[in-house]
Amino acid sequence: MCVILLLYVVLGSYMVPLSPGISKVEPLSIRPDSIYSLELSCYHTHFKNPGVGKIQFWFKSGNDYFPARELRILSDNKIEAKFGVGSLQQDSLKSTNFDIVGNDDIDGTFALREGITLIKSTQPDSASTLLAKTGVVEVVHNKHQFLAFPYREILYESIRNTFFHVPMWFVMTALVFFSLVFSVLYLNKGNMRYDIYSHQSIVVALVFGICGLATGMVWAKNTWGHYWVNDPKLNGAAVGVMIYAAYLVLRGSIDDEIKRARIAAAYNIFSIVIFALFIYIIPRLTDSLHPGNGGNPAFSKYDLDSSLRMFFYPACIGWILLGFWIFSILARMQLIKQKQEL
Repeated sequence: MCVILLLYVVLGSYMVPLSPGISKVEPLSIRPDSIYSLELSCYHTHFKNPGVGKIQFWFKSGNDYFPARELRILSDNKIEAKFGVGSLQQDSLKSTNFDIVGNDDIDGTFALREGITLIKSTQPDSASTLLAKTGVVEVVHNKHQFLAFPYREILYESIRNTFFHVPMWFVMTALVFFSLVFSVLYLNKGNMRYDIYSHQSIVVALVFGICGLATGMVWAKNTWGHYWVNDPKLNGAAVGVMIYAAYLVLRGSIDDEIKRARIAAAYNIFSIVIFALFIYIIPRLTDSLHPGNGGNPAFSKYDLDSSLRMFFYPACIGWILLGFWIFSILARMQLIKQKQEL
C-alpha cells in the first residue's frame, strides 16, 4: 500500500499541470486620463485554441467589475487588453488596487490579485477614471476543463512540494510520539525490546526531519528568495531536529546497556515537550512567514482545494506508512542482532 500510494503521489505531482493564471502585467500602474493597453502574460492558458470560446477580462474592485473594451490575442499565453475612459467617479472606487480577472471556456476563471494600481489624478476637477461600467456587466465564471493544481502567486510550480515537505513533518511527529510510548514502557517494565523500539523510532524520525528541513529550504528559496530566514518556525524546526540528534549522541556516549537505556528514555520524555514547544506552540504565538503560524493561514484554509487533496492525503498516509515500514525493518534487525549476541 505504501509503494502504491507514493507512486501515485509522485506521478501525480509531476504529471498534473498547474491551473491557468496571470503571471505578469505591463504596465503595473495606470492614470485615469486616457485609454490604456495592458499586456497580460498568462500561464498555461489556451487563447489560440479553437475551443476557447469567448475570452473576457475585467478589472475588479470590491464587487464591481469593469470590462476591457478590446482584446487582441498575441499568443496562447499572452493577450493585449484595452481599457478606456468612462464615467465612474474616482472617489467612488473602493480601492486603487484592482484585481485582474480573466475567463474563457477552456481555462475557466483566473485572476491576479491587486495586479494593477490606479494612480489617481491630482486635478480636483477630474471626474472620470479609465474604467467604465456600461450598464449591466455580465461576469461569467467557469471552471477549467482539466485536472490542475491551483495557481498561486509566489508559490507557482513549487506548490507541488506540499506532497513532500508537509508529510515529512507528519512522519517525524508520529515517530517521536511513538518513541515516547516505548520510553515510558521501558521505564515501567525494563524490557530491552522497548528500548530498541524507542531508539529506532528516533533514528527514522531524524531522517524524515532532515528531509523536512531540506525540502523546506528548497521551498523557501523559491518563495522567499533565501534558503534560510530568521523565522521562528524554521528555527524551531532546526532545534527540534538537533534535540533528537543529541539523543543519539547521548546514547553513543554511554557504554553500560541498562544505564544507557534508562537515561535515553528519561531524555526522550523531556525532549518531546521541547519538540512540541518549538515546532507547534512558539511559532503560533509570534510573527512568522510560515503558513499556519503567526496569523498566516495554512493550506487547508485557502489553498488546499480538491485537486491538491486528491494527492495530499494519500501522500501523508504513504509517507507515514514508509516511516513505520523502515522502523519495523530496523527494529527487527536490532532484535536479531541482540539474540545473536546472547
